[in-house]
Amino acid sequence: MAPSVPATALVKSNAYPFTFPVHALKLDLAIPQSADRREWLNERLPAAKGAIVAMNNGALAFANSIDVQQAFGSALRSSPLGIAISDDDILRDGRIRSLVRQSLVQSISTKIEADSDGNRRLWERAFYKCHTLQETQYRLHRAVSIRIESIGGKPYAVLMPEVMATHEGVLADQDSIKLIRSAVYGYQHNHVFDSDLKYWIQKIAEINIPAPGGGLFRVSRAPIYAGLFQKGWQALPKAMQRHAQQRGLVVPDANLLFSSSNGKLEVKNPNPLKGLVENRPWDFQLTTAGLSPTVEIAAISPNQDATKLKRFLNQFQENSQPKDSEREYLQDFPGFSAAFGIPLTYPHQGGPSWIDLDDSVSGSAFNAAKELARRICKALDVIRSFRPGAVVAIFVPFRWSGFERIETEVEHFDLHHFVKAYAARHGQSTQFIREKTTLTPQPCRVRWWLSLALYAKALRTPWRLDSLDDETAFVGIGYSIDASAASANKILLGCSHLYNARGEGLQFRLGRIENPIIRGRNPYMSVDDARRTGETIRQLFFDAKMRLPTRVVVHKRTPFTLDEQRGLLQGLEGVSNIELIEVTIEESLRYLASRMTNGKPEIDKFPIPRGAAVLLDKSSALLWVHGVTPNAMNPSWKYYQGKRRIPTPLLIRRYRGQSDLVQVATEILGLSKMNWNTFDYYSRLPATLDSASAIAKVGNYLSGFGSAPYDYRLLI
Repeated sequence: MAPSVPATALVKSNAYPFTFPVHALKLDLAIPQSADRREWLNERLPAAKGAIVAMNNGALAFANSIDVQQAFGSALRSSPLGIAISDDDILRDGRIRSLVRQSLVQSISTKIEADSDGNRRLWERAFYKCHTLQETQYRLHRAVSIRIESIGGKPYAVLMPEVMATHEGVLADQDSIKLIRSAVYGYQHNHVFDSDLKYWIQKIAEINIPAPGGGLFRVSRAPIYAGLFQKGWQALPKAMQRHAQQRGLVVPDANLLFSSSNGKLEVKNPNPLKGLVENRPWDFQLTTAGLSPTVEIAAISPNQDATKLKRFLNQFQENSQPKDSEREYLQDFPGFSAAFGIPLTYPHQGGPSWIDLDDSVSGSAFNAAKELARRICKALDVIRSFRPGAVVAIFVPFRWSGFERIETEVEHFDLHHFVKAYAARHGQSTQFIREKTTLTPQPCRVRWWLSLALYAKALRTPWRLDSLDDETAFVGIGYSIDASAASANKILLGCSHLYNARGEGLQFRLGRIENPIIRGRNPYMSVDDARRTGETIRQLFFDAKMRLPTRVVVHKRTPFTLDEQRGLLQGLEGVSNIELIEVTIEESLRYLASRMTNGKPEIDKFPIPRGAAVLLDKSSALLWVHGVTPNAMNPSWKYYQGKRRIPTPLLIRRYRGQSDLVQVATEILGLSKMNWNTFDYYSRLPATLDSASAIAKVGNYLSGFGSAPYDYRLLI
């Protein structure tokens, strides 16, 4: 739970209280077994007549009883029955939630004479401006999507301003609409988002909105506000604090550990790039002691592209300055050796560390891509026999674009994933360098990012998390589909492992779910599968440490079912504290930061700070891993990574465990900085789940080669 402290700032949500009709019609229907239940219902009761959803023995509808009887006729086994709908019904049953949302959208569109998709979205019939995409002119219409979300045990209408596009009176296709929305809203910041929210609230709030079949919807004008506490900030006046219906706080960002320049001390800094520039990598002592005195590069490249690769690799020892617009975070690049305090050894064409690849392949695109991959793997074998510790740079020219990813109806092939998996099985690090990367307009950024990747892939440790807890281990669970496997054995399970809260030993292991349970589009484990997974986790940690951790935190991007909880607890027997935490990207809720001006809060142009956490209920909270951080040029200035739109929070839901919100948030914030495949300030997800995503990408190519753990750095 968040501490009970006075708020130092208010943040405004896009969630609005609303009231809804308290009665719906329960329909006992004879639906043909071969029919798609949703399509069958919607064909007979179109959106103009009401909203309807399938239930166990028929359907539930907001509609006029006469319209229902005319629509379904003899398929009705009994007269429609009016039943009560409550807040709890909406929150517990996704079908009822969907019914309320559909009816609300349809009813609003009728009331204000707007168009809608009858489901989530409505838009004005009149366009407000034109937009040209790929030489086609579209008309843009102000739109809003609506979801129903649970906050504090009550349903709220959540509004998301959008645009719809038409061409000659017809809605644009989905791909075009996505591109147009990105162009229109790509850099939409707080004040613009707030203005768009107010536009729609003025049209739909505090008016009676008749629903089909009777009853009214009514949306409140005032959204939910959350009060945030941030240490060192002045408390808001009590009159302002009364507006806060939710409470939360800003969790201090996690520090990273680096080595001092002499290699004798640990130095703290929350900024990964600035921490490295001002200090040395955490494992600098390995360099000074001569245990790992160099980072060695090998190369695989077609002969005709060798000059391009040589020129690009040589730039890693050249200075580079960021553009003025990048200095909010990016630092001057002093060259690899100066930045990491270690020599970078280059291969020479004609030597054992440089393989000239024959990329003249023929046949179908599929067979040609496989042959190209086979030749790359053969070249990796040769390099490994001479330079087993070298990071192999593989040059990918533009002309390979037709071979990189191929999909047919029966098979798919990914050149990158295939080669990565092959190299990982042999403990070999690789770095794909695409020709388009060598032509980047951001050379300083690219040199920093690739230099970090080369250092990490040499199995070095650039930084660690500042944590005194050596007794907590972290696990991330991810899934992928093995399209080539038998249908009963298609689900691959990937587990990533961090041996302690300092972020040490990120490894993963691949397995199969023997009896997957599919709900919607997501696979879940049976009790036995979850128990085996827990046993695997337990054994891996015991093998590494010769003892069990006292606490294991398991992250997953889908809910933990009761079977999964039961099985994991059985498999992790002997671990005294087990935390099961769902970490997902919240799709609809957004909060806008405010600042005090002349004693009153106004919407800030900058987003909510990184580390902000808002309590939703006793077991769930929103956490902003993505948000405002200190500016590298001046810590009192603000920096917003990416500078695009309103930051999306993570939804954190705890199923098992005793940790409070501050501890859970601090750990996730720290783990979001442990992805060494990027020099960004942070990643959007903790490393436990980032690595699980990597497993999903290459899992198909590793699934037939046992369950031995792999070092994550081999796959980045």
